[in-house]
Order: sequence, then C-alpha cells, then structure tokens
Amino acid sequence: MQEKVNRITSLIEKFLEERLNAEEERELKEWLAEAEHNDSFFQQITNREVLREKLKYYASTDSEAIWNKTLQKIDGGAKLVDLYPTRKTAKLVPYGKIAVAASILILISASTWFYFSQSTSKQTAEKGKNAPATINNLIVPGSNKAILTLGDGKTIALATVQNGNLADQGYTQVTKTEGRLIYTKKPDSDGSLTSKDIYNTVTTPRGGEYQITLPDGSKVWLNAASSLRFPIAFAGNERIVELTGEAYFEVNPQEQIVVKGKNAQNSKKAKTPFIVKINTPAGNKNEVEVLGTHFNVMAYTDESAIKTTLVEGKVKVTSGNSIQTIRPGEQARLSEGSISVKNVEATDVVSWTSGFIPVGGPDVEYTMRQIARWYDVQIIYEGKRPEGSFEGKLPRSESIGNVIKLLNINNIKARLNEKERTIIVTS
Repeated sequence: MQEKVNRITSLIEKFLEERLNAEEERELKEWLAEAEHNDSFFQQITNREVLREKLKYYASTDSEAIWNKTLQKIDGGAKLVDLYPTRKTAKLVPYGKIAVAASILILISASTWFYFSQSTSKQTAEKGKNAPATINNLIVPGSNKAILTLGDGKTIALATVQNGNLADQGYTQVTKTEGRLIYTKKPDSDGSLTSKDIYNTVTTPRGGEYQITLPDGSKVWLNAASSLRFPIAFAGNERIVELTGEAYFEVNPQEQIVVKGKNAQNSKKAKTPFIVKINTPAGNKNEVEVLGTHFNVMAYTDESAIKTTLVEGKVKVTSGNSIQTIRPGEQARLSEGSISVKNVEATDVVSWTSGFIPVGGPDVEYTMRQIARWYDVQIIYEGKRPEGSFEGKLPRSESIGNVIKLLNINNIKARLNEKERTIIVTS
C-alpha cells in the first residue's frame, strides 16, 4: 500500500512542479484512466486556490506558533496546491516550510485516496457494481478545469496537461500557463487568412472555470458550466465569439480602416466591433456588441433572463428588432424578446472573477443556483420557496460545510446530503 501511495505522491508533486518526464507523464495518465475516482482525487489535490487561502494567514509572518496553528487547521482532505501562497507583506515565506507543507498535504491526501479506493473496491465486490464510490461523493469547491476542443475535433483536458505549447492552429500557437489559455500569432507568421475558418471551443464543467486570452489580446473569464467558441484568428471588419453560460470580458480595442465609396482618400479609422452571440434554446439570436470595454454576460438556460452587466465602456444589446445601449453600472435583461435596463452594483455581479460567489440578497434561488454550479450539487426545495436573504460575501474557497453554515446564519434553512450531492432548502 505505502509503496503505491509514495509513487502517486511523487508523480503529483512532480506534476505541480512541472518536472514530469515523458515516461512519468504517461504513468500518471495511465493511473488517472484506471478509475473515475482517481481523476476525481487528482482534480481535488491540484486545486490551486484552497490551500492558498488557508496559508494566507501564515504568509504574513514567520512565527512558528502561527505555522503550527495553520497546519492544525488544515484537515486531511485539504487540497494542495500552490507552493507560493499569496503574501500580505513583502516578507518572503521560507520556501522550505511551504515545500514541506506541500509534501505533507499530498501524502495525507494520497493516503486518504488509497483508503477510499480500497474501500470502494471492497464495497463493489460485496454489493455489486452499482455501489457508489465514496470518493465521488466528496463535495469540494470548483477549480481551474476545462476541455479545449481544437479545430480538428481533438480534445484536451486542460486540468491535467502541463504548462507549455498545447497545439498549433493555423498561424496561431495555443499555450497553457498557470490556469490560462493564451492564443498568439506565431513569430514567423505573415498572415492569418487560412486560419479564419478554424474554430476552437473551451468548455467548463460544473465546478470548473478557466481564463482565455483570445487571438486579439482580449481576455475572457469563463464561469462554471459554460462554453466559448471562437475563431483562432479574427478576420474581416468584426470579431465574433459564441457564448453559452457565463463569461466576463475585457475587450482589447482594435482599429480598422474604413473606406467610403471608391475613393481611398475618404478612408478613416474606426474601432473593430467585438460581438458576443448568444443562442437561446428557443433559437432567438441575441448579441452584445462592444467597442472596447469590460462587461459580464450571464446566459444560463436555468436563469429567467439573459443579463449583460457593464463595468466599463459602452455596449449595445440586440435581440431581433430590440436594441438597447447600456452604460457602466447598468444591466440589460433580455427576457421573452424584450430588453429592460436597471442599475446594479456591477462589482458584485462580477465578484465570481475575484473569488466570491455572487449572491442575490432576497433572491435566495439565484444564490442557490450559483452555489449549485460551483460545487456541482443539486438544490431541492421542501415546502414553499424560501423567504430568507443572503447578505455579505460568500468566498468560493469555502468548504461546502461552511457554506451551509453561512446560509443558516442568513436565515436560509439548508442542510446537506453529501451522499446524494444535494442541498435541501426548507421554508
């Protein structure tokens, strides 16, 4: 047993430090493919956010007492991840201690994985193939994970591949670096005309998120249960992407030469529009047109409206013949073909990009849908719809147990059924 644990521990440590050789990478992939709970464990142990939050307190001091207290607070199922936690001061955290903490946490969690996998095998032998795997019922916060689908249909699991060049698409190079996908034109490229019909898609599962830098330099934060389809090289007089789910955009302004009539002397520079296309289940064609701005689009099918929230700049929302222009601090809501505009706290709407779950105040069901997507759970309501209200912040790094506690503190009566991956809300 211990030999197996030590080997898996070593491979995961090397993966986190990007030191895997080709043979070790093959061995790790084979282990991941052996059983579903192996991959589930791997996703948890390589979550780079949870441990960072737990070690922030320690990062501001070199006190042995604080360090020991921090270690005591980290439970056996803690997700490891960053060997370099965020620092609150300029003082450096001793590398040796963080590295030791990393090794200890991986070893503890690997031992836990082995115990669960052995228990699962025993249960399966005794109860049959339908016995659920205990490790699969663990509910953890979401993390950086997504599937990249290339132009030829090939898929890449971004959570398990190492940083570096992933693929060449036409004149464009696709690179992964620290939870972000970056598209850049190859240095020796002299054009992109043959690339305009090649599309890539990034898809996040429930409990996943990912960041993308598009070929034009625009940045996209893709939320859980979402997808973004885009050309690997923008061409023509507009830039178009297609979205399902939710994404936050920081659009890089671009200019183009516009010629009026046949006289080139009448040409002038104009901004190249950036357009987000949203296809609803009913087939309605909805668009958000941008001229260089920061904005959020939520287009989940289980939400009552498609919401476009503007943080900076100016956008135009279109649905059929309905057109509405919004300004910073405004949100356009598209529902049943009509567009309404209201003032909102834009920073609250996009707080998911900075580590918080957006909450809806008295709209408890909105808050619960956010929790459901991030923790990959189902929400069940018993009795009439809840009348509580969630106020304040809900960190995305919180354990599901703490989330339940925070809900109850806010008079939202909730309890967890971890085996069924459900949260039951009562009136």
